[in-house]
Amino acid sequence: MKRLSRQLQKLTVVLLILSFVFGFMPATTKKVEAANTKYWIKVNKQANVATAYKLVNGKYKPVKAMLVSCGGSNTPSGTYYTPAKYRWKTLMGPSYGQYSTRITGGILFHSVWYYSHSKASQATKEFNKLGKTASHGCVRLSVADAKWIYDNCPIGTKVTIYSSSNPGALGKPKGIKVSTSRKMYWDPTDPDPKNPYAKKPVISVSSKKAKTVEYGKSYSILSKVTAKDGRTKESLTSKLKYKVTKYSKGKYRSAKFSTKSLGTYKITYSVTSSNKKKTTKTIKVYVVDTLAPVISNAGSYYTHPNGTNAVNKTTAKLRRGTSVTSKMSVYIKTPGAKSYTKYTYATAKTYKFTKAGTYTVKYVAKNTSKPYREASKTVYIYSTKDAEISIDTAKMGIITVGDSVEAAKTAILKGVSIKNYNYLNQVNTVKLDKSMVTFKVGTITEEGQLPFTVSYRGSNGYKVTKSGTVTVKAKATETKTKATTEATTEATTAQP
Repeated sequence: MKRLSRQLQKLTVVLLILSFVFGFMPATTKKVEAANTKYWIKVNKQANVATAYKLVNGKYKPVKAMLVSCGGSNTPSGTYYTPAKYRWKTLMGPSYGQYSTRITGGILFHSVWYYSHSKASQATKEFNKLGKTASHGCVRLSVADAKWIYDNCPIGTKVTIYSSSNPGALGKPKGIKVSTSRKMYWDPTDPDPKNPYAKKPVISVSSKKAKTVEYGKSYSILSKVTAKDGRTKESLTSKLKYKVTKYSKGKYRSAKFSTKSLGTYKITYSVTSSNKKKTTKTIKVYVVDTLAPVISNAGSYYTHPNGTNAVNKTTAKLRRGTSVTSKMSVYIKTPGAKSYTKYTYATAKTYKFTKAGTYTVKYVAKNTSKPYREASKTVYIYSTKDAEISIDTAKMGIITVGDSVEAAKTAILKGVSIKNYNYLNQVNTVKLDKSMVTFKVGTITEEGQLPFTVSYRGSNGYKVTKSGTVTVKAKATETKTKATTEATTEATTAQP
């Protein structure tokens, strides 16, 4: 009986081993022959790193690196296609693994093993071995990584096992360690909300992130804000969400953040980890307008003695567009003076440039908000004499009936001179031009006095005009014929 009992025990052990190695077949299996699959997992058994590649536009791109524990020579090299999955799998020992995916034969991806089906029974020492050779041939992973493969890589996924000192395209992840004061406990990466390791994610806002932004400036809400899983320390920054409220009418109301709208905004960031833990963090951002105003249309120009308005077209606006032109201060230094005299905008509008020469004018505009930054612009206003037009009819050329307008203008200009004054009130030579002369008639058809006007715009921008008349004479042949006729008539009259 004892002999029979021992044989039964041996048979039971063999059956258990076979079940550990080959596992229970899933309800459905899939024969895979395709060369390309959505994911391709490359397992580097020397470095104990698994790298998942995703097929994108016909090429595999690395998307995830995972710490594993392979079994050295007990883990076969080659390329395989996953044929089955198991939520919980009985392993050698017996022991148990979560989120198992068969690679080939008795080789599986699975979590670090458990003493029982209880999630609180994972071997703590074995978890700390991730990243080192430790298995009997399978590829061990953390629960989070085993679950990722289980959830994302369908049956038929391509798996290549190889050996290299180079860990892989994404390097070797930094693992986390658990206390081994307990023989067994939860996997710290298990997303189960009941996991005692479960911690809320952590949102961090850099101290360098601007909390005050000037009106109209660019501002990125997500820059310098990061999030990490409180348990695995995995980055969750890409999963950050936010909502914006703005203080209005005594309370914060939902709003769209814009640096073109002054006020106090609350930005509330939120992120949810894989174990459904949610964290929020709120900051305040103040959109302000404290920069110096913008002074426009301030430029040097000419005026003439007794000309008015030291402001001219100059304006000043805050960055948000509010005009502060009327609040400008205007400082004026008269020709030859050593200091400025301050005027209000209203007074400067009526200021008279009574003295010929160069005036130095400085416009100063201040922001109405602290720290009351100011802008200034200095220009020069040149008070010059008006141009002077002189007409001497004695020096003009002869104009006869039938002459063209252009010929008449040329004759008139011989008797015209113009004095133009520069900003030092020195006389400049003016080149005369026929366009300066105008007539009230289109053609010269008869003898007599022809009215004309000479116009010129001086350096100070002011136009001066002077009118005169010029004598139009008859043509020479007409004069001779008339004299002969008169002489004949006189002689005929004198006969007895």
